[in-house]
Amino acid sequence: MNYATLALRSAFRNRLRTVLTGVGVAIAVVSFLFLRTMIAAYYIGLQQAAADRMVTRNKVSFTFPLPLAYAGKIKNVPGVEDLSYMSWFGGIYIDEKNFFAQFAVDAESLLRVYPEILLGPEDKQRFLGDRGGCIVGELLARKYGWKVGDRVPLKGDIYPGDWSFTIDGIYRGRDRSTDVQSMYFHWKYLDERLEESRKSKVGLFMFRVSDPSQSARVAHAVDSLFASSLAETRTESERAFQMSFISMSSAIIKAIQLVSAVMLAILMLILGNTMAMSTRERTREYAVMRAIGFRPLHIVLLVLGEGALVALFGFALAVALAPPVLSGFAEVGQAQFGNFLGNFELSAEAVALAGAAALVGGVVATGLPARRAGQLNLVDALRKVE
Repeated sequence: MNYATLALRSAFRNRLRTVLTGVGVAIAVVSFLFLRTMIAAYYIGLQQAAADRMVTRNKVSFTFPLPLAYAGKIKNVPGVEDLSYMSWFGGIYIDEKNFFAQFAVDAESLLRVYPEILLGPEDKQRFLGDRGGCIVGELLARKYGWKVGDRVPLKGDIYPGDWSFTIDGIYRGRDRSTDVQSMYFHWKYLDERLEESRKSKVGLFMFRVSDPSQSARVAHAVDSLFASSLAETRTESERAFQMSFISMSSAIIKAIQLVSAVMLAILMLILGNTMAMSTRERTREYAVMRAIGFRPLHIVLLVLGEGALVALFGFALAVALAPPVLSGFAEVGQAQFGNFLGNFELSAEAVALAGAAALVGGVVATGLPARRAGQLNLVDALRKVE
Protein backbone atom coordinates (compact mmCIF):
# COMPACT_ATOMS: atom_id res chain seq x y z
CA MET A 1 0.00 0.00 0.00
CA ASN A 2 1.48 3.37 -0.98
CA TYR A 3 1.01 6.68 0.77
CA ALA A 4 -1.71 7.97 -1.61
CA THR A 5 -3.79 4.81 -1.16
CA LEU A 6 -3.47 5.10 2.61
CA ALA A 7 -4.72 8.71 2.50
CA LEU A 8 -7.63 7.74 0.21
CA ARG A 9 -8.74 4.87 2.44
CA SER A 10 -8.40 7.01 5.55
CA ALA A 11 -10.48 9.78 4.00
CA PHE A 12 -13.35 7.41 3.21
CA ARG A 13 -13.14 5.28 6.34
CA ASN A 14 -16.27 6.92 7.75
CA ARG A 15 -18.16 7.06 4.47
CA LEU A 16 -21.30 8.74 5.78
CA ARG A 17 -19.38 11.60 7.34
CA THR A 18 -17.17 11.99 4.28
CA VAL A 19 -20.16 12.04 1.94
CA LEU A 20 -22.03 14.57 4.10
CA THR A 21 -18.90 16.73 4.31
CA GLY A 22 -18.47 16.46 0.55
CA VAL A 23 -22.08 17.55 0.05
CA GLY A 24 -21.48 20.54 2.33
CA VAL A 25 -18.38 21.47 0.35
CA ALA A 26 -20.31 21.00 -2.90
CA ILE A 27 -23.04 23.39 -1.74
CA ALA A 28 -20.43 26.01 -0.87
CA VAL A 29 -18.67 25.55 -4.22
CA VAL A 30 -21.93 25.67 -6.21
CA SER A 31 -22.84 28.89 -4.38
CA PHE A 32 -19.40 30.27 -5.24
CA LEU A 33 -19.79 29.31 -8.91
CA PHE A 34 -23.28 30.81 -8.98
CA LEU A 35 -22.06 34.14 -7.64
CA ARG A 36 -19.00 34.24 -9.91
CA THR A 37 -21.20 33.46 -12.92
CA MET A 38 -23.54 36.28 -11.91
CA ILE A 39 -20.58 38.69 -11.77
CA ALA A 40 -19.43 37.51 -15.22
CA ALA A 41 -22.97 38.09 -16.55
CA TYR A 42 -22.72 41.76 -15.56
CA TYR A 43 -19.69 42.08 -17.85
CA ILE A 44 -21.26 40.35 -20.86
CA GLY A 45 -21.48 43.68 -22.71
CA LEU A 46 -17.71 44.15 -22.53
CA GLN A 47 -17.15 40.85 -24.34
CA GLN A 48 -19.17 42.00 -27.35
CA ALA A 49 -17.58 45.45 -27.52
CA ALA A 50 -15.54 45.87 -30.70
CA ALA A 51 -12.16 47.62 -30.58
CA ASP A 52 -12.94 49.63 -33.73
CA ARG A 53 -16.42 50.76 -32.66
CA MET A 54 -17.18 54.04 -30.88
CA VAL A 55 -20.24 55.68 -29.37
CA THR A 56 -21.27 59.33 -29.31
CA ARG A 57 -23.91 60.44 -26.81
CA ASN A 58 -25.10 63.65 -25.19
CA LYS A 59 -22.45 65.01 -22.82
CA VAL A 60 -25.00 65.59 -20.06
CA SER A 61 -26.47 62.07 -20.09
CA PHE A 62 -27.32 59.37 -22.58
CA THR A 63 -31.00 60.00 -21.75
CA PHE A 64 -30.79 63.37 -23.54
CA PRO A 65 -31.16 63.13 -27.36
CA LEU A 66 -28.92 64.47 -30.10
CA PRO A 67 -29.96 66.05 -33.42
CA LEU A 68 -29.93 63.63 -36.35
CA ALA A 69 -28.09 66.32 -38.29
CA TYR A 70 -24.95 65.40 -36.33
CA ALA A 71 -24.72 62.16 -38.34
CA GLY A 72 -23.34 63.77 -41.51
CA LYS A 73 -20.75 65.83 -39.61
CA ILE A 74 -19.50 62.82 -37.64
CA LYS A 75 -19.26 60.71 -40.78
CA ASN A 76 -17.04 63.35 -42.40
CA VAL A 77 -14.47 63.23 -39.58
CA PRO A 78 -11.22 61.66 -40.88
CA GLY A 79 -10.92 58.10 -39.65
CA VAL A 80 -14.67 57.41 -39.39
CA GLU A 81 -15.47 54.45 -41.64
CA ASP A 82 -19.21 53.85 -41.19
CA LEU A 83 -21.97 55.20 -38.95
CA SER A 84 -25.36 54.24 -37.58
CA TYR A 85 -27.70 55.55 -34.89
CA MET A 86 -30.39 54.36 -32.51
CA SER A 87 -32.81 55.45 -29.80
CA TRP A 88 -33.93 53.53 -26.72
CA PHE A 89 -37.67 52.90 -26.95
CA GLY A 90 -38.64 51.52 -23.53
CA GLY A 91 -42.03 50.02 -24.40
CA ILE A 92 -44.05 47.58 -22.30
CA TYR A 93 -45.03 44.20 -23.72
CA ILE A 94 -48.34 43.13 -22.09
CA ASP A 95 -47.00 43.63 -18.55
CA GLU A 96 -44.12 45.61 -17.01
CA LYS A 97 -42.42 42.40 -15.84
CA ASN A 98 -41.91 41.39 -19.50
CA PHE A 99 -38.88 43.62 -19.86
CA PHE A 100 -36.58 43.43 -22.86
CA ALA A 101 -34.49 45.98 -24.74
CA GLN A 102 -36.10 47.71 -27.74
CA PHE A 103 -34.22 50.05 -30.06
CA ALA A 104 -35.33 52.28 -32.92
CA VAL A 105 -32.48 52.02 -35.45
CA ASP A 106 -31.36 52.87 -38.93
CA ALA A 107 -31.71 49.28 -40.07
CA GLU A 108 -29.38 49.13 -43.07
CA SER A 109 -26.41 50.83 -41.40
CA LEU A 110 -26.96 48.95 -38.12
CA LEU A 111 -26.36 45.62 -39.85
CA ARG A 112 -23.15 47.01 -41.35
CA VAL A 113 -21.79 48.50 -38.14
CA TYR A 114 -22.76 45.41 -36.12
CA PRO A 115 -21.75 42.44 -38.31
CA GLU A 116 -22.19 40.10 -35.32
CA ILE A 117 -25.96 40.40 -35.82
CA LEU A 118 -26.66 37.55 -38.24
CA LEU A 119 -29.85 37.72 -40.25
CA GLY A 120 -30.86 35.42 -43.09
CA PRO A 121 -31.05 36.96 -46.62
CA GLU A 122 -34.85 36.64 -46.83
CA ASP A 123 -35.35 38.03 -43.32
CA LYS A 124 -33.00 40.91 -44.07
CA GLN A 125 -34.78 41.82 -47.29
CA ARG A 126 -38.16 41.58 -45.57
CA PHE A 127 -37.02 43.77 -42.67
CA LEU A 128 -35.41 46.46 -44.82
CA GLY A 129 -38.56 46.73 -46.94
CA ASP A 130 -41.06 46.88 -44.07
CA ARG A 131 -41.10 50.16 -42.16
CA GLY A 132 -43.45 48.72 -39.53
CA GLY A 133 -41.37 45.58 -39.11
CA CYS A 134 -38.80 44.50 -36.55
CA ILE A 135 -36.24 41.79 -35.86
CA VAL A 136 -35.84 40.00 -32.53
CA GLY A 137 -33.04 37.89 -31.04
CA GLU A 138 -33.42 34.13 -31.02
CA LEU A 139 -33.45 33.88 -27.21
CA LEU A 140 -36.12 36.56 -26.99
CA ALA A 141 -38.22 34.80 -29.65
CA ARG A 142 -37.83 31.50 -27.83
CA LYS A 143 -38.94 33.02 -24.52
CA TYR A 144 -42.20 34.40 -25.87
CA GLY A 145 -42.80 31.77 -28.55
CA TRP A 146 -42.57 34.30 -31.38
CA LYS A 147 -42.11 33.42 -35.03
CA VAL A 148 -41.76 35.39 -38.25
CA GLY A 149 -45.04 37.11 -39.11
CA ASP A 150 -46.23 37.53 -35.51
CA ARG A 151 -47.33 40.94 -34.25
CA VAL A 152 -45.65 42.46 -31.18
CA PRO A 153 -47.80 45.09 -29.42
CA LEU A 154 -45.99 47.57 -27.19
CA LYS A 155 -47.31 50.31 -24.96
CA GLY A 156 -45.00 53.31 -25.15
CA ASP A 157 -43.55 54.90 -22.03
CA ILE A 158 -40.87 57.30 -23.26
CA TYR A 159 -42.84 57.58 -26.50
CA PRO A 160 -46.51 57.36 -25.37
CA GLY A 161 -49.10 55.51 -27.39
CA ASP A 162 -49.90 52.04 -28.64
CA TRP A 163 -47.35 50.59 -31.03
CA SER A 164 -47.38 47.38 -33.02
CA PHE A 165 -44.61 45.71 -35.00
CA THR A 166 -44.45 42.72 -37.35
CA ILE A 167 -41.59 40.28 -36.78
CA ASP A 168 -39.75 40.17 -40.11
CA GLY A 169 -36.83 38.10 -38.89
CA ILE A 170 -35.15 36.38 -35.98
CA TYR A 171 -31.45 37.14 -35.75
CA ARG A 172 -28.64 35.01 -34.36
CA GLY A 173 -25.32 36.00 -32.82
CA ARG A 174 -21.98 35.51 -34.53
CA ASP A 175 -20.30 35.06 -31.15
CA ARG A 176 -21.46 33.56 -27.88
CA SER A 177 -21.30 36.99 -26.25
CA THR A 178 -23.54 38.66 -28.87
CA ASP A 179 -26.78 40.03 -27.48
CA VAL A 180 -29.62 37.90 -28.89
CA GLN A 181 -32.29 39.14 -26.49
CA SER A 182 -33.21 42.51 -28.00
CA MET A 183 -35.65 43.94 -30.53
CA TYR A 184 -34.78 46.36 -33.34
CA PHE A 185 -37.24 48.33 -35.46
CA HIS A 186 -37.03 51.25 -37.89
CA TRP A 187 -36.21 54.65 -36.45
CA LYS A 188 -38.15 56.32 -39.28
CA TYR A 189 -41.32 54.54 -38.16
CA LEU A 190 -40.85 56.07 -34.70
CA ASP A 191 -39.90 59.51 -35.96
CA GLU A 192 -42.90 59.93 -38.27
CA ARG A 193 -45.32 59.50 -35.34
CA LEU A 194 -43.66 61.97 -32.99
CA GLU A 195 -44.70 65.56 -32.37
CA GLU A 196 -42.64 68.19 -34.14
CA SER A 197 -40.52 69.09 -31.10
CA ARG A 198 -39.23 65.51 -30.77
CA LYS A 199 -38.61 64.77 -34.44
CA SER A 200 -35.19 64.21 -36.01
CA LYS A 201 -33.48 63.32 -32.73
CA VAL A 202 -31.64 60.15 -31.76
CA GLY A 203 -30.16 58.71 -28.58
CA LEU A 204 -26.77 57.45 -29.76
CA PHE A 205 -24.48 57.50 -32.76
CA MET A 206 -22.34 54.39 -33.25
CA PHE A 207 -19.53 54.36 -35.77
CA ARG A 208 -16.54 52.30 -36.82
CA VAL A 209 -13.05 53.72 -37.19
CA SER A 210 -10.52 52.57 -39.75
CA ASP A 211 -7.68 52.47 -37.18
CA PRO A 212 -8.56 51.63 -33.53
CA SER A 213 -5.22 53.09 -32.38
CA GLN A 214 -6.49 56.51 -33.51
CA SER A 215 -9.73 56.29 -31.50
CA ALA A 216 -8.71 59.01 -29.02
CA ARG A 217 -7.94 61.44 -31.84
CA VAL A 218 -11.24 60.67 -33.58
CA ALA A 219 -13.18 61.09 -30.33
CA HIS A 220 -11.59 64.49 -29.72
CA ALA A 221 -12.31 65.58 -33.29
CA VAL A 222 -15.97 64.57 -33.03
CA ASP A 223 -16.54 66.29 -29.70
CA SER A 224 -14.76 69.45 -30.93
CA LEU A 225 -17.35 69.78 -33.69
CA PHE A 226 -20.14 70.29 -31.20
CA ALA A 227 -18.33 72.14 -28.42
CA SER A 228 -20.39 75.08 -27.03
CA SER A 229 -23.48 73.88 -28.93
CA LEU A 230 -26.88 73.31 -27.31
CA ALA A 231 -26.20 69.56 -27.39
CA GLU A 232 -22.54 68.91 -26.67
CA THR A 233 -21.31 65.36 -27.13
CA ARG A 234 -19.15 62.79 -25.43
CA THR A 235 -17.47 60.24 -27.65
CA GLU A 236 -15.81 57.10 -26.25
CA SER A 237 -14.99 53.55 -27.20
CA GLU A 238 -17.80 51.03 -27.05
CA ARG A 239 -16.04 49.28 -24.19
CA ALA A 240 -15.85 52.49 -22.15
CA PHE A 241 -19.51 53.15 -22.89
CA GLN A 242 -20.43 49.69 -21.59
CA MET A 243 -18.27 50.22 -18.51
CA SER A 244 -20.27 53.33 -17.62
CA PHE A 245 -23.34 51.13 -17.17
CA ILE A 246 -21.44 48.55 -15.13
CA SER A 247 -20.08 51.27 -12.83
CA MET A 248 -23.66 52.07 -11.82
CA SER A 249 -23.86 48.60 -10.29
CA SER A 250 -20.40 48.61 -8.72
CA ALA A 251 -21.79 48.39 -5.17
CA ILE A 252 -23.86 45.35 -6.09
CA ILE A 253 -20.89 43.65 -7.79
CA LYS A 254 -18.65 44.28 -4.77
CA ALA A 255 -21.31 42.84 -2.46
CA ILE A 256 -21.56 39.71 -4.62
CA GLN A 257 -17.76 39.36 -4.60
CA LEU A 258 -17.76 39.63 -0.80
CA VAL A 259 -20.44 36.95 -0.46
CA SER A 260 -18.49 34.65 -2.80
CA ALA A 261 -15.48 35.01 -0.50
CA VAL A 262 -17.72 34.12 2.44
CA MET A 263 -18.64 30.89 0.62
CA LEU A 264 -14.95 29.92 0.61
CA ALA A 265 -14.72 30.65 4.34
CA ILE A 266 -17.71 28.37 4.94
CA LEU A 267 -16.00 25.67 2.88
CA MET A 268 -12.90 25.91 5.08
CA LEU A 269 -14.98 25.75 8.28
CA ILE A 270 -16.79 22.63 7.09
CA LEU A 271 -13.55 20.85 6.25
CA GLY A 272 -11.74 22.06 9.34
CA ASN A 273 -14.51 20.80 11.62
CA THR A 274 -14.62 17.39 9.94
CA MET A 275 -10.87 16.87 10.01
CA ALA A 276 -10.69 18.00 13.66
CA MET A 277 -13.25 15.33 14.60
CA SER A 278 -11.42 12.73 12.53
CA THR A 279 -8.02 13.39 14.12
CA ARG A 280 -9.45 13.32 17.64
CA GLU A 281 -11.06 9.93 16.99
CA ARG A 282 -7.83 8.48 15.59
CA THR A 283 -5.42 9.67 18.26
CA ARG A 284 -4.37 6.14 19.24
CA GLU A 285 -4.06 5.13 15.60
CA TYR A 286 -1.63 7.96 14.94
CA ALA A 287 0.29 6.96 18.07
CA VAL A 288 0.60 3.38 16.79
CA MET A 289 1.80 4.66 13.41
CA ARG A 290 4.44 6.74 15.19
CA ALA A 291 5.47 3.70 17.22
CA ILE A 292 6.05 1.55 14.11
CA GLY A 293 8.22 4.14 12.39
CA PHE A 294 6.07 6.93 10.92
CA ARG A 295 7.52 10.35 11.54
CA PRO A 296 5.50 13.45 12.58
CA LEU A 297 5.84 14.83 9.04
CA HIS A 298 4.25 11.66 7.65
CA ILE A 299 1.24 12.08 9.96
CA VAL A 300 0.88 15.76 9.00
CA LEU A 301 1.00 14.95 5.28
CA LEU A 302 -1.51 12.13 5.74
CA VAL A 303 -4.05 14.43 7.41
CA LEU A 304 -3.47 17.17 4.83
CA GLY A 305 -3.93 14.61 2.04
CA GLU A 306 -7.22 13.46 3.55
CA GLY A 307 -8.48 17.06 3.70
CA ALA A 308 -7.48 17.68 0.10
CA LEU A 309 -9.22 14.50 -1.07
CA VAL A 310 -12.45 15.37 0.73
CA ALA A 311 -12.31 18.89 -0.75
CA LEU A 312 -11.79 17.52 -4.27
CA PHE A 313 -14.63 15.05 -3.73
CA GLY A 314 -16.92 17.95 -2.85
CA PHE A 315 -15.64 19.93 -5.84
CA ALA A 316 -16.42 17.01 -8.18
CA LEU A 317 -19.98 16.92 -6.84
CA ALA A 318 -20.26 20.66 -7.36
CA VAL A 319 -19.10 20.44 -10.99
CA ALA A 320 -21.81 17.86 -11.62
CA LEU A 321 -24.50 19.92 -9.86
CA ALA A 322 -23.60 23.42 -11.06
CA PRO A 323 -24.75 23.25 -14.75
CA PRO A 324 -28.35 22.17 -14.00
CA VAL A 325 -28.56 24.62 -11.08
CA LEU A 326 -27.38 27.54 -13.21
CA SER A 327 -29.58 26.48 -16.11
CA GLY A 328 -32.61 26.31 -13.83
CA PHE A 329 -31.85 29.73 -12.37
CA ALA A 330 -31.46 31.20 -15.87
CA GLU A 331 -34.91 29.95 -16.85
CA VAL A 332 -36.54 31.26 -13.67
CA GLY A 333 -34.61 34.53 -13.90
CA GLN A 334 -35.68 35.13 -17.49
CA ALA A 335 -39.30 34.43 -16.60
CA GLN A 336 -39.29 36.72 -13.56
CA PHE A 337 -36.76 39.45 -14.25
CA GLY A 338 -36.11 39.46 -17.98
CA ASN A 339 -32.88 38.76 -19.81
CA PHE A 340 -30.45 41.25 -18.27
CA LEU A 341 -28.08 38.45 -17.17
CA GLY A 342 -27.60 37.05 -20.65
CA ASN A 343 -27.16 33.31 -21.12
CA PHE A 344 -25.85 32.84 -17.56
CA GLU A 345 -23.35 30.21 -18.68
CA LEU A 346 -20.73 28.58 -16.44
CA SER A 347 -17.24 29.57 -17.55
CA ALA A 348 -14.12 27.41 -17.49
CA GLU A 349 -12.32 30.19 -15.59
CA ALA A 350 -14.91 30.07 -12.78
CA VAL A 351 -14.62 26.28 -12.55
CA ALA A 352 -10.81 26.44 -12.43
CA LEU A 353 -10.93 29.15 -9.75
CA ALA A 354 -13.41 27.12 -7.69
CA GLY A 355 -11.24 23.99 -8.01
CA ALA A 356 -8.13 25.83 -6.88
CA ALA A 357 -10.04 27.46 -4.03
CA ALA A 358 -11.46 24.11 -2.88
CA LEU A 359 -8.04 22.45 -2.95
CA VAL A 360 -6.20 25.29 -1.21
CA GLY A 361 -9.08 25.78 1.22
CA GLY A 362 -9.08 22.08 2.05
CA VAL A 363 -5.36 22.07 2.79
CA VAL A 364 -5.46 25.32 4.80
CA ALA A 365 -8.52 24.23 6.82
CA THR A 366 -6.84 20.92 7.63
CA GLY A 367 -3.62 22.62 8.70
CA LEU A 368 -4.45 22.99 12.41
CA PRO A 369 -5.76 19.41 12.89
CA ALA A 370 -2.73 18.12 10.95
CA ARG A 371 -0.35 20.10 13.15
CA ARG A 372 -1.96 18.74 16.29
CA ALA A 373 -1.79 15.19 14.96
CA GLY A 374 1.92 15.60 14.21
CA GLN A 375 2.65 16.93 17.71
CA LEU A 376 0.95 14.10 19.63
CA ASN A 377 2.66 12.94 22.81
CA LEU A 378 3.27 9.27 22.00
CA VAL A 379 2.84 7.90 25.55
CA ASP A 380 -0.31 9.93 26.36
CA ALA A 381 -1.85 9.05 23.01
CA LEU A 382 -1.35 5.32 23.54
CA ARG A 383 -2.95 5.55 26.99
CA LYS A 384 -6.07 7.24 25.61
CA VAL A 385 -9.22 5.17 26.16
CA GLU A 386 -11.68 5.15 23.24
